[in-house]
Amino acid sequence: MKHIAVISTVVFGMAIAAPAMAGDISGKVGLASQYLGKGLGKSDEDPAVSASLRWTEGGFYADAFYSQAASSKGANSEVIMTGGYVAEFGDYELDSQLLYREMIGEDNGVDSGYFEAQFDLSRDFGKTFSGRMRVNYSPDTYGSTDEAWWIEAQAGAKLGDNDKVTVAYGVRRTENGTDYDAWNIGVRHKFTKAFSGDLRWYDTDGHELGERYEGRLVAALTYSF
Repeated sequence: MKHIAVISTVVFGMAIAAPAMAGDISGKVGLASQYLGKGLGKSDEDPAVSASLRWTEGGFYADAFYSQAASSKGANSEVIMTGGYVAEFGDYELDSQLLYREMIGEDNGVDSGYFEAQFDLSRDFGKTFSGRMRVNYSPDTYGSTDEAWWIEAQAGAKLGDNDKVTVAYGVRRTENGTDYDAWNIGVRHKFTKAFSGDLRWYDTDGHELGERYEGRLVAALTYSF
């Protein structure tokens, strides 16, 4: 509860200070049939509500994210705090981020908080196609797992003004942890400027590792403001 109170205070403080701050404040509220992370189920097959608030100034931004989640150690939510900078290099855009993640409500002794460095290199190919390469690294990730990498390639194609299909393939490689490959394919539809929906199939090559690694169809609805 202490962690949730801290995050709530930060988010509330950003909202109150928005009129006096340089830059812009934006946010999202979402509902998904499941919560996932790096291709794996993270809400015990249950629906999850999420919310985020972002401050941007020039290429810099700060983001606070919260979602319902679950773990075998008793977690009930996950919080992610992010600071980043977006820069353009010709036709490419590089998003460099430092993230702090923590699963909230876990039993004492679980190493549930950790830092990650993440880099997204993306490019549009004309008005229809796009691509993105993501590299995520943590020197000491969740639980007893030490060094960890998540490398993911994503391709997208617009199907019209309001629809976009994307497909992604990622690999997870760890020290003292579990390695697996994961992929997803789905369509995002914009109902209005603020409301959007996403229907997506997720799967991995590690079904024998447990329920979190099995294939799943996930539907999500997001309101942006």
